[in-house]
Amino acid sequence: MSDDKTLYTVGEVAERFSLTVRTLHHWEAQGLLAPAERSWSNYRLYSVEDCARVQRIIIYRATGMKLTDIKALLDSGESGASHLKRQRESLIAQRRETDKMIEALDILLEDAMNDNALTVEEIGEILDDADFAAHQARAEECYGETDDWKEWHRRTASWRKDEWQANVERIQQIESDMIEAIRGGVATDSDRAAELVDAHREALSEYFPVSPAKHYLISRAYLRDEGFRSHYDSQQEGFARWLATAIEHVARARGVDTDNPQWR
Repeated sequence: MSDDKTLYTVGEVAERFSLTVRTLHHWEAQGLLAPAERSWSNYRLYSVEDCARVQRIIIYRATGMKLTDIKALLDSGESGASHLKRQRESLIAQRRETDKMIEALDILLEDAMNDNALTVEEIGEILDDADFAAHQARAEECYGETDDWKEWHRRTASWRKDEWQANVERIQQIESDMIEAIRGGVATDSDRAAELVDAHREALSEYFPVSPAKHYLISRAYLRDEGFRSHYDSQQEGFARWLATAIEHVARARGVDTDNPQWR
């Protein structure tokens, strides 16, 4: 405790810490701060210790800590390390959420500023997929919170019609090569199948980074989703199964734990 017996009026304390008198009165009403003494005319008088408490309140408030939490901390007489660590974790979590919101705004701004942006319907026409909007909604339901979904939007937001068309034709050529391989009896665990799988994964990576693990997880939908299965099997009987199996062989060869695959 300080030996300094100096006392300060409420106005002097407010000026010293760039606060308003009203703020000091509010803190007093909340039980955060009480003047050490009162003058003969009942004016508040604050001690050096009171001023030190004001300083700590200001510091804790700057971290975003609630007044009730600050009161509990100061009244406990503890160093405050545990409270500050919790507050730091809370602020880091808030920063992550803020970063996510900024990323979302960036995507929306890019879309808004891009005069050549295509509608979902126009993209569906290019892809020759009448159900593209429904597929998009389903994909967003599954992957909407992932960074890859944001990356997909970031990359494709500025694509023109010819760029969409070029990517469609690239994938169509790969699918045509796969059909030829199936008809030629190419095994799903062969080197040729692996080449085609890699070409397919690289084509998908134009939209967002597709690792062997992600490719494997995506390929599971080729078997269980009627829309995907129909897309492949309408071109060649057994195509969906052949492609999914070939992707699985490559994924295992690249070290993917197919019993417990992770999206990474």
